[in-house]
Amino acid sequence: MLNDLKTLATDFLNLSRDALHIHLGLAIYVIAILVFRRGPTSVLPWLSVLAFELINEALDLFHEVDFSGAIVDVVNTMFWPTVALVVARVHLRYRRTHPDRERGMR
Repeated sequence: MLNDLKTLATDFLNLSRDALHIHLGLAIYVIAILVFRRGPTSVLPWLSVLAFELINEALDLFHEVDFSGAIVDVVNTMFWPTVALVVARVHLRYRRTHPDRERGMR
């Protein structure tokens, strides 16, 4: 049933399954930021995306054992949420260590 839903989503949105993973990963990340009322520096939204993706891949592996496909799916899903988390944390650290330079960055 889950596979049928994924096929329907890819056909309706005219996306590949890889692109669907990327878009859903970002959507879940943004929704988790809003639901948990945490900023992008919090690890909680990132963990939410990871939890959804691991559950999704576990269900996929239950029906068809394809570990290389599962790894690609996890990387596609987690890439941009990971980039957002790292950039937000680096920016926060920079702001804390260089408070006098923040005005120049705007």
